[in-house]
Amino acid sequence: MKTDKVKKYPLNEYYSHIYRRYDLINKLFTFSLDRRWRRQAVNTCLSYHPEKVLDLCSGTGEIAIRISELAENDLRIVAYDSNEKMLLLANKKAQNKKLKNIEFILGDAAKLPFENKSFDCIAIAFGFRNLTYNNKAGKKNVMEMNRILREKGKLIILESGIPKNTFIKVLYRAYLRILLIPLGGLISGNWQAYKYLAESSVNFYSPTEIRQLLKNYNFHLISQRNYFLGVANLIVAEKMKV
Repeated sequence: MKTDKVKKYPLNEYYSHIYRRYDLINKLFTFSLDRRWRRQAVNTCLSYHPEKVLDLCSGTGEIAIRISELAENDLRIVAYDSNEKMLLLANKKAQNKKLKNIEFILGDAAKLPFENKSFDCIAIAFGFRNLTYNNKAGKKNVMEMNRILREKGKLIILESGIPKNTFIKVLYRAYLRILLIPLGGLISGNWQAYKYLAESSVNFYSPTEIRQLLKNYNFHLISQRNYFLGVANLIVAEKMKV
């Protein structure tokens, strides 16, 4: 696993405490739907027949591993994350599955160690929120995504969302605050991590705001798909020609 310099952020410390139970808690609190959503993101990425893919904010490597398992061609995959413990777990999972076409790199999303226009596709599952919401490096993070994508390269974002229906929205917020925070904290051993995850999910940008954000950084929205009454969104954007 390659290592780049990584700044220490509180969020990075959270993930260092919850990485062992991260996949389990995702499964429990989405009723295993997160796996189906990730599969859709992977299928969307592969539908564009990329030769080189970046799994940004790879975490425990679920996206990179699924791409490797489902790809029909010998594409190159880079799993990139700022948390060493999460990435080591991802590497171990890939080794257990005997997957050899994934390169694991530890580093800062604001300083991606890749050449300009070097990827056909960037996939980011439940990490775009961390890179853009209340993040001082948010602008740089999105600019870096654009820089390393080839022209007409695809940015595929799977992210939490807020239901449009008022009644469902109230229930969803109650679910996050009453169940996710205490139970996620109890299972993982870190309440602050799941307090952040719940609060950032509740207050994150709407799909319209995300679309405008991407447009500001030279991305054109291709498609948007909502899951489970809007609690998750799959957004596909394309890098526009300058």
